[in-house]
Amino acid sequence: MNRKEYKKCCDDEVDWATLDQLHEATLQISNQCFEYKKLCVGILGVVVAALLKVEPKTSFSIIALVCIVISCGFWICDTTAYFYQKANRKVMSDVISKIKTRNEVKIENKSLKVNSWSQAFFNRSMHLYYYILSVCFTVILLENFFWVERTY
Repeated sequence: MNRKEYKKCCDDEVDWATLDQLHEATLQISNQCFEYKKLCVGILGVVVAALLKVEPKTSFSIIALVCIVISCGFWICDTTAYFYQKANRKVMSDVISKIKTRNEVKIENKSLKVNSWSQAFFNRSMHLYYYILSVCFTVILLENFFWVERTY
């Protein structure tokens, strides 16, 4: 397979610099998503412990509602970060395509999924929030509708 010698032009240099910056930003956003999850679990642990320590007779439903509110806040932050991470990857793909086109390299027709907020909210990396919300809603149901009482 014969390829022409690659000669960088000014546009290529700018695009490669852009790619480097986008890649670094995407990595930082990815790390931020993981940090959101760690922080969420840590804060939930502290809040639950504090609620039980301050008022030992605190209803499980109240604790679950507080956990739901905290989890939803982190879920929204994580979703926003995930959305922009995907947006950066789309821009990176477009920049790579421009470089390939400019250098007459065959471009594979790789279709990237359209980035959407619903896709960002409901993706595999959000399972932690699904789990927390499931546990909280189960606690609320058990305590309020099945008359499970707390023994002291």
